[in-house]
Amino acid sequence: MLVLLHVFSAPLFAGFRVRPYLLNPEPGKATVVWFSDSSEPGQLILEINGGFETYVTTPEPAQALAYHETEVGNLPQGAALQAPFRHVVQLKNLHPGGTHLYVVHQDGDVYDNLLTAGPRHDQKVRFIVFADSETEPESTGKPTGWAEPGVVDSERVYLVDQTEGFKQNLLVIKSRKPGFLAFAGDIVESGGEQRDWDELWRHLSGDLGDIGASTPIVAAPGNHDAYGGPKDFGGFGTDASRRAEAKFRTYFTTTTDPNHPPQGYHRLDYGPITLISIDSTNGLPDNTDHDTNWLLTGRDAEHDFNPGSAQYRWLEAQLADAQQHSAFTFVQFHHVPYSVGPHGFVPGSQGHDHGQDNQSGVPMRALTDLFMRYGVDAVFAGHDEMYEHSLIPDGIEQLPGEDNRTRPHSLHVYDVGIAGDGLRGPYFGPGGAHDGHEGNPYQAFLAHNDAPEVWDGPRLVSGGKHYGHLEVNVTRDDAGLWRAVLTPVYVFPLMDEQGVITGWERRVYDDEVTLTGPSATP
Repeated sequence: MLVLLHVFSAPLFAGFRVRPYLLNPEPGKATVVWFSDSSEPGQLILEINGGFETYVTTPEPAQALAYHETEVGNLPQGAALQAPFRHVVQLKNLHPGGTHLYVVHQDGDVYDNLLTAGPRHDQKVRFIVFADSETEPESTGKPTGWAEPGVVDSERVYLVDQTEGFKQNLLVIKSRKPGFLAFAGDIVESGGEQRDWDELWRHLSGDLGDIGASTPIVAAPGNHDAYGGPKDFGGFGTDASRRAEAKFRTYFTTTTDPNHPPQGYHRLDYGPITLISIDSTNGLPDNTDHDTNWLLTGRDAEHDFNPGSAQYRWLEAQLADAQQHSAFTFVQFHHVPYSVGPHGFVPGSQGHDHGQDNQSGVPMRALTDLFMRYGVDAVFAGHDEMYEHSLIPDGIEQLPGEDNRTRPHSLHVYDVGIAGDGLRGPYFGPGGAHDGHEGNPYQAFLAHNDAPEVWDGPRLVSGGKHYGHLEVNVTRDDAGLWRAVLTPVYVFPLMDEQGVITGWERRVYDDEVTLTGPSATP
């Protein structure tokens, strides 16, 4: 007889450093990952076909997750200082789109949840995308700035701290039961600080929430994920950034093939859609108009995304194939290419007062023509920590000899950097504080300007900038035509007459988009 235990209190999980979470939601497959304090094998029991299958793990040391000497003094009393052990179970031959119970035993602790295998190409899907959670323990008790519309240099702060904002966002997402959660970078505040990753897993598979245990995570790296941390952590120094990237890859590896080490870019085919994640953290040559990070220098070409790079060639091949086999193609990366935020300035070291930014997203525009040529439907990004939707109009002519799937094509670009960190207003353009910039000519919607706040005394009634995400629903109508509905969601704080928050509600910005596409082929 199988005994199921639901355990949610963090201290009871002495055997788990990180509770089980899901990756790689391929058709009929799932990957379960967890981390333990000891090197003892773990056991996963899967309910399938009316019976149970048992998997025993071979733990591997996760040395990349060791604490930096600078942060050891800030760990809670009794915390384990040694690096944990990584457990991976790859489940195959699952029912596509089917839900399965799984139970994990580790060092006397037990955890169970439900997982849903990746769907067939002809099944409807729902997924969620956002960016910029930037978790850190210091986020608790630290509300972010909340620029007041029409007020330059507003010092107003948001209604709750970042920890609560991210938590409530994830609760709304979980209630929608998405097939997977796409994370477009800046997952933690400092990728080289282990405490920041510990805080993330409190939200995704810990005492603050457990969406990662039932919803696979598909992640692309951001600049903060490649940041070693301030001062003694090393900043963007070569060793510090490599330490940060090693943590990202330890948590989110997308392959176990030793001949193909994990990269920051990968492809997911999920039902009728393809989602391609790419690494935008460092364009080459360094300190030029092609570079998204002027502080990260002296690196090899692994991260470069510009034409001619290995990543660009890989990307083009994936886009060409997806165009022939998927109803919709989406791409996610971190640095939003079109924006009125602080990273919408051109690359340079002079700063915003000179119209420059050393973490600019503008170099990512080098990929726009490629996206339009291969019919990419939408790009999901973050970095500027606002909800901004841009629409790049038709402009690519059909090439001779290509079929009718290659056509003039408009491109939707979303900044969904509203997971749980900043809630910024525009830096230039209408409502912005910097002169000399006209704004984003492709902007279709900006929450700061297009969702005005409505107050009744101290109570916010509607509107405003809030934490949230983009929900994507892909279905097929009676005529066999695929439709994708992209819905911008914000998590609204309900208040009493005194302005005290009493609950939270899922609301939608007036910027929903419906895309149509052909039937997917096997």
